[in-house]
Amino acid sequence: MLGAMVGTALWWGLYLLVFRQDRRRVRNGVLLLLALFSSISLIGRLVSETIPLGALLVGAGALLAVLGVIALGVFLVLNGLTMVRKEGRSLGTALSGLAGLALLGAPVVSTALVLTLTPVGIGLGMLLGVIALHVGLAFLVFLGASVPYQLFPRQLQTTGIIVHGSGLIDGRVPPLLRSRLERGVTERERLLAAGIDPLLVPSGGRGEDEPRAEGEAMAEYLLQEAGVPEDRVRAETASRTTEENLIFSHRVLDEAGHQGPYVVSTSRYHAFRAALLARTLGYEDEAIGGRTTFYYVPSATLREFIAILSYRKIWLTVTFLPSLAFVGLIVRAALLTQ
Repeated sequence: MLGAMVGTALWWGLYLLVFRQDRRRVRNGVLLLLALFSSISLIGRLVSETIPLGALLVGAGALLAVLGVIALGVFLVLNGLTMVRKEGRSLGTALSGLAGLALLGAPVVSTALVLTLTPVGIGLGMLLGVIALHVGLAFLVFLGASVPYQLFPRQLQTTGIIVHGSGLIDGRVPPLLRSRLERGVTERERLLAAGIDPLLVPSGGRGEDEPRAEGEAMAEYLLQEAGVPEDRVRAETASRTTEENLIFSHRVLDEAGHQGPYVVSTSRYHAFRAALLARTLGYEDEAIGGRTTFYYVPSATLREFIAILSYRKIWLTVTFLPSLAFVGLIVRAALLTQ
């Protein structure tokens, strides 16, 4: 028991140390997951060994966890329907619903295939289960890295604020983009109180379905709606991706005589990926996030997860190979027993 306590304390200590050094790392999510797993295991052991009927309580907790997964799947399906109804039909809006169906269906299909007791069925069932397990663990790692980053933003004393663009509606700033701009304005007010008058760079080019550049519309909002002085706003209107938002905005600020690191204002769900990209590009920027309508968050979070998976394809493949080899061994054993 003492060893388990010491191990749990070490995991938490390592996580807090690494998180404090650089919060913009995916590995933070791995360490947090290990610390939480160690803590849950320790609590389960304490309950089962020290409380009458403790084993039953631990079993009830495990059952509640399973029911929680089922409830999450149902919620995601319902959220997907809400997204499609309010935002229109597209793969992006249906993403949470598809994730919910996968969460509910993968264990059932995987079990049914294995119960066929044929080599092909066993192989396919185990392969589906392994894929679901890897994706689920990867998503938990993503949440473990992203959520603490959102909850505990680092405040920089900077002279530059980059506001990331998003789609316009009829050339005007919609609520999602407005929240990013307002978050940037709030950060400007914090810096003004500290004696710093930062330059705001609304960043975004013109999409194929937009009548003008996002950066132009954002600058107009800052000047006319938020009351930011004209000489404290400089629009960047050429970028088309988050990476270009960062690179081109840095050029604008650097050419204006400023020095990073800068603060990046975006949506809360997008903050971690923006910070991760900044780190990859060699910038010391920190990202902050504005609020987003609740029903929009699940699909947006899943999109962020998929985007970060695309940045870590090699690591994802490397971690998957041992499990794939294990499935191969099981199928081989099934063939030999026939």
